[in-house]
Amino acid sequence: MTDRIRRRAALLAPLSVVAFCLPGAAQDNPLVQRGVPAEATADNAVQARDRAFASARRIAWQRLQAATGASGSPSDSQLESMVSAIVVEEERTTPTRYVGRLTVQFASGTAGLSRPSGGGGGVSVSMAPVANIEAAASFGSLGEWLELRRRLLAAEPVAGVEVMSIAINSARLRLSLRAQPGDAQGGIFAAGVLVDGDGPSWRVGLAPGR
Repeated sequence: MTDRIRRRAALLAPLSVVAFCLPGAAQDNPLVQRGVPAEATADNAVQARDRAFASARRIAWQRLQAATGASGSPSDSQLESMVSAIVVEEERTTPTRYVGRLTVQFASGTAGLSRPSGGGGGVSVSMAPVANIEAAASFGSLGEWLELRRRLLAAEPVAGVEVMSIAINSARLRLSLRAQPGDAQGGIFAAGVLVDGDGPSWRVGLAPGR
């Protein structure tokens, strides 16, 4: 092996280790669908984003069905309650259009859903969300973020957690609630999450000592 080949091998070796350690294998878990296209046009950017996310959830569900044989034709609101998190891989926006690529994570047990008795076209899901609210989350480390997200998903009033953006120590979330915001706060605090705010947006974080 020449010195040039040795130098190239030394440069590529760390990259191979990184690629091996990346969670790309999570695609083997059908509940985590990566690279889901999200595209929509509407009167404004907010509506376009909402429509694009709804389309992406539908595409992710179809992929899940193909991988697991899960049955049912859930409505958009049911699909939203079945999704525990959405991570934006890339996105481009204009005043009337949203184009992105997402990772869509379904709640544990989703693949086991089946058609309800009576021949309806829906699926058996937990109580559908009745409200959505945006929340600013604060945390001090990756471990705290993962624990905060786990507690939110475990809270009885929370039907889903959508990650709208995330940084080193903060995130912007959209919470799907099974109760009106004022009624949901007690159940969320019982799961170990502090909630501050009584308007259209909240601030959330880990409750100390919980």
